[in-house]
Amino acid sequence: MAELMPVLMVAVWVLVIALAVGVMMLFLQLHRSAAEQGQSIVTVQKDLRALCNAAVQVGERLNRLEQELKGVQARQQELGSRQDKLDLAEPEARTFDQAVKLVRKGASVDELVEICGLSRGEAELIAMMHRLDNNS
Repeated sequence: MAELMPVLMVAVWVLVIALAVGVMMLFLQLHRSAAEQGQSIVTVQKDLRALCNAAVQVGERLNRLEQELKGVQARQQELGSRQDKLDLAEPEARTFDQAVKLVRKGASVDELVEICGLSRGEAELIAMMHRLDNNS
């Protein structure tokens, strides 16, 4: 047994050294892994900052577009109101314009009376004037 003691001591020391080397290797590997994860976190943070900046820019552009849309809608309502006022102020002018367009498309006097609500004399006058315009 006394002879085995030095062999056992050497084996224990070899085992302790092997364990120490293994622990050191694991520590180094863990350290490398932590460094890689740290770099990944930095990259993700940069990407997140870029996405946040892009989201802010999109939000600002959306606000500008909404303001422009409100302006366009207000202008459209104003123009619609103006058109309504013109239609109420001069409905006859609109009727005569419509009659002239129909005559140019080949509508008859009877069609003008029916569609535009003109008297027969008005319809004949518009048709005659159009024929004179075409002959000139």
